[in-house]
Amino acid sequence: MTEHRPGFRPPSAAERPHLLVVTADEGLKQFFVEGLVYGGFWISVIASGVQTLEVFRLRSFDLVLLDAALGGLGALETVRRLRDRTDVPILLIAADPAEVAAEDATTAGADAVLAAPLDLEEMVPHLHAIVQRWRAAHPGRPTADQMAQRRSEDG
Repeated sequence: MTEHRPGFRPPSAAERPHLLVVTADEGLKQFFVEGLVYGGFWISVIASGVQTLEVFRLRSFDLVLLDAALGGLGALETVRRLRDRTDVPILLIAADPAEVAAEDATTAGADAVLAAPLDLEEMVPHLHAIVQRWRAAHPGRPTADQMAQRRSEDG
């Protein structure tokens, strides 16, 4: 029998939300990839805002986690442009609460700002709850992976 840490719920494969993590920070990337996969998510990682906008032409996701310190296009501009392509929840991740003002993030179209320190045992159930609330508000919409499967079948 596999032991699971408190706060982590091992969902079935059909329930695994597909998260897009947008960061060029290698440490943050590893933190999310290792912790969130264990927490029951499928993870894709992209390093820039421009790449993020491009991938949304080809794929959909159930939730986006975007590093507030993103260089290049920048986090807030990436969020603004993503809102033209998707209505899935977008969360900004800040190393410091002063890194991005919650009001600026909301105005840009982000759903929330999560600030360090990040604790996976608190974060995983919170992220699952965000995805579940979004799905409940959009009952006829397929999950990201269901949409990908339909695209491949139509291919």
